[in-house]
Amino acid sequence: MQRDDGSTVPDGAMSLARTVWILGKIRWLLFVVILLGFGVGPMMTSFEDAERNYGEVSTSDWVHTNYWLKSADCARETGAWLALCADDGKLKPISEEAIGDDPGHAFLLAVWTIISGDDDADLVDVAGLNIALNSLGFLLLAGFLFALRAYPCFLLFMYMGPIVYLKWIGVAPHWALLGVASMAAVLPMAILAKEYRFLSSRLGQWFIGLGLLGLASAALVREAIALMGIVTAFSAIAFIALRRRRTGEGVRDLVVVAVLIVAAASVPYAAIAARDVMFDIEPGQLVERHGFSDILYMGLGSVPNSFGITYSDWVALAAAQKVDPDVVHCSPDFYRIMWGLYLDKLLTDPAEVARIYFEKARLLLSDPVLEPGPPLGVVLLVGLCHFLVAKKFDLWSKVGFPQGSLVEGAALVFIGLFVAQGILASPDRGYAMPVGAAIVTLIGVLVGFHLRAAYVVAKRYLARAHP
Repeated sequence: MQRDDGSTVPDGAMSLARTVWILGKIRWLLFVVILLGFGVGPMMTSFEDAERNYGEVSTSDWVHTNYWLKSADCARETGAWLALCADDGKLKPISEEAIGDDPGHAFLLAVWTIISGDDDADLVDVAGLNIALNSLGFLLLAGFLFALRAYPCFLLFMYMGPIVYLKWIGVAPHWALLGVASMAAVLPMAILAKEYRFLSSRLGQWFIGLGLLGLASAALVREAIALMGIVTAFSAIAFIALRRRRTGEGVRDLVVVAVLIVAAASVPYAAIAARDVMFDIEPGQLVERHGFSDILYMGLGSVPNSFGITYSDWVALAAAQKVDPDVVHCSPDFYRIMWGLYLDKLLTDPAEVARIYFEKARLLLSDPVLEPGPPLGVVLLVGLCHFLVAKKFDLWSKVGFPQGSLVEGAALVFIGLFVAQGILASPDRGYAMPVGAAIVTLIGVLVGFHLRAAYVVAKRYLARAHP
């Protein structure tokens, strides 16, 4: 067969290429069929539950949710997002009322209200947004596992995932964090998978692009989870750069991805800046994002302690007002004071801080997080031991699936990061629940390893028995 440039391609090669292309299309068609079979029913049930549970409810116990709805209604009237309409017709930042909140839910609800033209946003819309975020996170991670050909892990993820992601639905932001964590986890895995050619160049680029969108979503919805994705993605880039330096390869593509990561992480700031440019918004006093320093300080009070601290925003504010009686809650000065108070406790009584952190680690690691199931500490220990042994003896390559090491390592990293978050902040299950995605993935990859190992052993046995 002759190409456009005049060169020829053997008919056999063309036939093989066409066959590979067709099989690739069939493979992704199979993915869609499996996804529809496992995912559509639970998702529709969740939407029905949202309508049944919140259709007649007008206000939420989670106060910030009520401000999201007011902001969405204001967006419908004025087109301005992340804003509240005052009685005098002026606009003010939503952060002046929904203090210390991530902008994601309010922004996405406002955009949806503007696009859809809904008369009034309600709690059903909020629950629907949480379902959508969890479903998108589930879809992205499932698609990555399928693209990686981690089929046993993928099938177990498809079987367990809808239960984990969609069983419980609420109108607080925490109900969407499982999906957000899944989105943030894909980017670093995609970077490594493309580098090690576990994915084709095209699929690698697609999943890096989707991972960047996932990271941007995480930055909007939960800053702490986005930070996990940013740290792991930059760590992956640094590792690859050092590896290439030894072989003399270039790093231009890594620099491009690094720049795009910074851009994705900056999406919340861009949304706020665009609002301020496009609309006449009154200047606000408060920081328009979720802070860290007050969480670190309050985290010392999530278990009994000698400091007399309890895990409460008002306790943190009272402590800051002892330093500056005029300080405004969640203002830049407030967060600066919180840093000072936290570091003071850390430096003056490090033994008590260490005891607090040890107690929180014990509480978190003894919690199964996903029920029924073993404690998180057991899952982490089993996974870590398997990862180290498999790495030491190159077992993943011996069972014919070296990319399994990537998935297992990523799951362990994210479990470790959520354990660190629980130790520094609160060990409460509500904050640890997003680690469920990593737990399901880790279990799936362990099952996949042992199935492959059993197949290899059986194949060798049959070869010896029937030479």
